[in-house]
Amino acid sequence: MSLGSALQQARLAAGLSIAEISDATRIRQNVITDLENDNFSSCGGVAYARGHIRTIAKMVNSDADALIVELETTTGELDRPMIDLLTENFATPPKSEKSGFSYKTLSMVAAGVLALLVLVPTVNGFMHTNTAKKVATVALAAPSASNTPAPVNTPSDNPVVATKTSAVTVVVDATAGSTWLGVTDSSGAQVFAGKLSKGQTQSFENNQPLNFVIGNAGAVNLTVNGQNAGAPGAIGEVVHLQFGPGSSAQG
Repeated sequence: MSLGSALQQARLAAGLSIAEISDATRIRQNVITDLENDNFSSCGGVAYARGHIRTIAKMVNSDADALIVELETTTGELDRPMIDLLTENFATPPKSEKSGFSYKTLSMVAAGVLALLVLVPTVNGFMHTNTAKKVATVALAAPSASNTPAPVNTPSDNPVVATKTSAVTVVVDATAGSTWLGVTDSSGAQVFAGKLSKGQTQSFENNQPLNFVIGNAGAVNLTVNGQNAGAPGAIGEVVHLQFGPGSSAQG
């Protein structure tokens, strides 16, 4: 079923006409009609279509996340960086912009440099005097035959024990249908973003936790660290999961 057909069926199931939705949401009737026909040009493009679809989904009691996933699959938005898709779907906070270099910071740096220029000659003079005293003391001390050199540890005295770092392994198998799949690591870097067709399998392994967004949870079967976890949700359900090196089949 296409996105447009899903929108139309949800509207009809709610007993609403296009005109009624238009009056309640201020979305033009021709835009709603085009959305139900998988035409996203009249609403201003995919970015505006997302907002309209979420508004309509709320009125007809439909799953907005599932409809947005279908929109992105239909329009090819899956080719965009994963972090952008997650931010737009409220799965991760947007990146904050770095502030520019201020005059206050510049003045603090200048004060630090000036302090160094004053302190360096003083420190050098102190070190020179202290070193001279130490040399004189060493020259006056007579060598003793009883002095025994301190033992020196060789590399073999302190053997290094190698440790093995565990990794998380997750296998996603599209057994019951196709799904949209996004995977990021704990730093937010994109590991995978794409569509799995029925019968396809993707494996992921990392030494840090992995975050999964699955657009059709009932269509896949998960294997986590060698344990069968089954389907993580229902058909059409969007789920957000995280698995780490110590995760069990229950996550």
